[in-house]
Amino acid sequence: MNSETELPFDYRIVRSRKRRTASLMIDKGRVEVRVPALADECWIDDWVRSKVDWVLPRLQRQTQALEQRGIDIRQGGRFFVNGRELELQWSRGRQSSVEVDDYRIEVRLSARVRRAESEAVREQLQQWMAQQAEQRLVPLCQALGRELGLKPSAVRIKNYRRKWGQCDTRGVITLNWRILHLDPALQRYILVHELCHLKEMNHSSAFWRLVSAHCPEYRESRRLLTETYPYLIW
Repeated sequence: MNSETELPFDYRIVRSRKRRTASLMIDKGRVEVRVPALADECWIDDWVRSKVDWVLPRLQRQTQALEQRGIDIRQGGRFFVNGRELELQWSRGRQSSVEVDDYRIEVRLSARVRRAESEAVREQLQQWMAQQAEQRLVPLCQALGRELGLKPSAVRIKNYRRKWGQCDTRGVITLNWRILHLDPALQRYILVHELCHLKEMNHSSAFWRLVSAHCPEYRESRRLLTETYPYLIW
């Protein structure tokens, strides 16, 4: 790309004294360029231009994912539970509650809530999702572990903004409550992935063979998960 041609995207530069090479990251629809502390800005711009053909398709996929799967907290917005798109409605009531049917999710805010309604709705939905994850994902993971012969020492629920779960060296599996946004098949893949770490604490070929034995379609599941990042950022 000619140096005088305007780039079709903006990017943010992150400098580091420890870094020796340049790298690109596309995260949440934004382009980040990580470079050594003393890297020349003209060189950075030329380098980014040389990567346009790599950046654009990935940036477009993330932007499209945000348009298709973004959580919208506004009245009449959209929300996802178990892969289903629901219309979000909220109103005032005697006490706070969340109710779900086949087409909508309805949040009732207690009259005692004094915060901005959008903030209160967001907080209530996140609390509800965490409670649902505790009730559904924990027993599901335990049952799946028994089925696969991979038993965790404990299963916990947490809020992550960059990952779906983790397995530590003590055998504790921690799951992101945001998994409940996903289709059940993707939920199962994530649980299988973390359970397999009980036997292989890495992402070696042995680990992926184990995952494949229990989830033959894991490659497609991994691809689909790259399109679900909007669920991690609301």
